[in-house]
Amino acid sequence: MSNTSRRDILKGVSLGAGATAFAPLLRHVNAAEQGKLPKRFVFVLKSSGLQGEYLNPEGLSHAGDDIVDESLSDYKLPESLTALEPLKDKLTIIQGLSGKMTRLGHSAHYGALGGYKASPHAPPLYATIDGHLSEAFPSVFNHVGFKMGEGNQGVTFPSISAKGKGQQLPFQQNPMAAFENLFGSILETGDLKKKYTRTGNVLDAMSEDIRRLQQTLPSSEREKLGHYLNGFESLRDRRVKLVSMQKLLKENAPDLSDKYTSRFKTHHLEAHFDMAAASLICGLTNVVTVHADGLDSVYSGIGIGNNVHAIGHGAGYATLSAQDCRNAIRGFHIDLIANLASKLEAVPEGDGTMLDNTIIVYTSDNAAKHHSIGVDWPMLVLGNLGGRLKSKGRYLAYPTYGRPRHRHTICNWFTTLCHLAEIPQDLFGQPDMALGKAEDQSGPLSELLV
Repeated sequence: MSNTSRRDILKGVSLGAGATAFAPLLRHVNAAEQGKLPKRFVFVLKSSGLQGEYLNPEGLSHAGDDIVDESLSDYKLPESLTALEPLKDKLTIIQGLSGKMTRLGHSAHYGALGGYKASPHAPPLYATIDGHLSEAFPSVFNHVGFKMGEGNQGVTFPSISAKGKGQQLPFQQNPMAAFENLFGSILETGDLKKKYTRTGNVLDAMSEDIRRLQQTLPSSEREKLGHYLNGFESLRDRRVKLVSMQKLLKENAPDLSDKYTSRFKTHHLEAHFDMAAASLICGLTNVVTVHADGLDSVYSGIGIGNNVHAIGHGAGYATLSAQDCRNAIRGFHIDLIANLASKLEAVPEGDGTMLDNTIIVYTSDNAAKHHSIGVDWPMLVLGNLGGRLKSKGRYLAYPTYGRPRHRHTICNWFTTLCHLAEIPQDLFGQPDMALGKAEDQSGPLSELLV
């Protein structure tokens, strides 16, 4: 779809009562016309650690005393990153960041994207970086979250993302429910269309009931009820936006294939990535987080019958060793990320493509190991956000934790993302007091800024 036709569709929608609701998306269209292209962010997190040694190109290693800074053009990517070879000039491999300020063990939970100590059983203390960026770049859905899991529930809260203190962000786990939520407005027949229409009628009726009830209550109670009304009306306004985008959604929505109802959860994850790409291309959102799996996840669809937790403790499956299983899972994720990036690269935008204005981050909710100790938190980054990230294919390894020159943490990476997004701040999350004063750990990773 051409950039011009995409823009014309958005400008030509009939707003009416939905003008206020549709404003964030139109602001992005106008910004694009003025040369300020949208910024997009995708975060993909795996559980059980992301093993940094399997991300190193041949001839390069991390965990040393000094910074290693090399162009990827001079090196062959490791086998696990083979799918990214065509995108090597857009890839940055970051090694050596630490995250000991987070909760250690099986998962850092909100800390993985927030840089602070967090628990799955307590509300988030602060925004995570994806939630923070989603509030800075609003759209129809400020944030879209997907998760591969073993349950069948539609919406889940995996304690990964938050838009502020005590404000968890939801993740779609059931792909059919996710499709209904994101693209149900374009369906013309079938049970999903009936459910979508029925839900809209319920929202309208409940909003009217709340308004009538408000009129009978004292002012203090009316204010409390107003919060509920705002929630229902925001859902209704979102539906107004979606209905206004019919042509754009129909042209870019993923096919509702068998993988949406497959018994293999790996097919569900494929569907989630398809919807992530379509959501970005349609302008439904500018920030997507994919929690690719959990400790209970089983990758039967790629021939691995043990769950991630067992594999993390050394269990193989059939003829596969535990490391074989980890390599296959990582490779599967990389294939999905490469496919997502290729879809964005195929869409013209400005003088380049959508991928040129997007950053995709692949990391773990648990640093580098199944039982995290937080000293090494590898990151793979695709895209450079219009050249703001200083990389055209780069390997950057910082001095390892415990060495005199180590001071670089995941919080410095989060502030780097804020600077790239042109909403600069020099502190994000909590400092690691074992590294010294907080002010000595502030600021972005200067090596990555133009």
